Amino acid sequence: MSGERELAIDTEADSYYVYRVKVCLLQVSSRTEEWLIDPLAGFDLAPFGELCADPSIRKVLHAASNDVALLRKVHGFRFENLFDTMVASQVLGLRRPGLASLLLERFGVEQKKTYQTSDWGKRPLSEGQLHYAAADTRYLLPLHDQLKAELEAKGRLEEAFEDFGRLCESEQTERGFDPDAWQRAAGAIELDPQRIQVLRELFVLRDEIASRRDKAPHRIFRDDALVAIAQVAPRGRADLAPLQRIAGWQLEREADAVLDAVARGLARPPWVRERRRAREIEGEAPLTEREQRLFEALRQWRRERAGLRDVEESRVATTGTLRAIAREAELTKERLASVVGMSPFRVREYGDEIVAVAAKVGEG
Repeated sequence: MSGERELAIDTEADSYYVYRVKVCLLQVSSRTEEWLIDPLAGFDLAPFGELCADPSIRKVLHAASNDVALLRKVHGFRFENLFDTMVASQVLGLRRPGLASLLLERFGVEQKKTYQTSDWGKRPLSEGQLHYAAADTRYLLPLHDQLKAELEAKGRLEEAFEDFGRLCESEQTERGFDPDAWQRAAGAIELDPQRIQVLRELFVLRDEIASRRDKAPHRIFRDDALVAIAQVAPRGRADLAPLQRIAGWQLEREADAVLDAVARGLARPPWVRERRRAREIEGEAPLTEREQRLFEALRQWRRERAGLRDVEESRVATTGTLRAIAREAELTKERLASVVGMSPFRVREYGDEIVAVAAKVGEG
């Protein structure tokens, strides 16, 4: 591969099956060749990492952040000269930037999802899995050529490459436990306050079991099973029997632990909803009246600017960036450069307009 100037890359991982995710397959395509690399085979992947870090070789990926972050965390890879076809599509304002849509619209290729949730950590891989995996990178280089030409034609290549550069620094976060994850389970909020405490304890238990067994949490108990257990709040093994149809054989295996979690939940004071603003929960002070006026004015400006460019509003600036700008006491174009999310391109492209919006709000 080292003789190539462009390589299309994709990965398959086992996040659907395990708690601690691994890279289970690397797919690579050049203009004329295709390779499948097995990271679980035990050989040294450092030479491939050198290709990823080589600035003379362009690496083309789709929705690269997860792939880059996982390869960085698990194998220590560093990326230079990256091109993300999804980000490029978003910069162009394409309304369907998913790979399946792009391949169908531009090449008439239908991307099958047969093996999307395969256990890629299991060996041997089937012929079907191998063909599916190889197809993921087969059209990325021709797609790169089209999107790059369109970016150049619209004068948006610099903007795209700034975003590609940030993607090279993507970090993989550990799969940590979110103590409020129970709130996203269907039907959870309909439980009474005492049973909500039971559900919270069951979510904690599930995460502990998943980590210990290195299994994805949903493969221990589905969310709906935990909600059903919390609703019944079983006090003994006899109460668990009707729930096994929902929770499966794991419930029998973890019966004692489940009953202990239920008991802990019942012993806690009933859950009380905390009616606090999300920003206060995150530890961020609410905007002052002046800052709020500027924030609303910036949101209106962003809406109009995105309409003129025919892109999603977040392509101009994220809401978090606008909020940070609104907090600046004396806003200048130079100060904008230090605001998170205001890349050099965005400062040059939008800086004068943002400062003008701030000045107009200040006059008001």
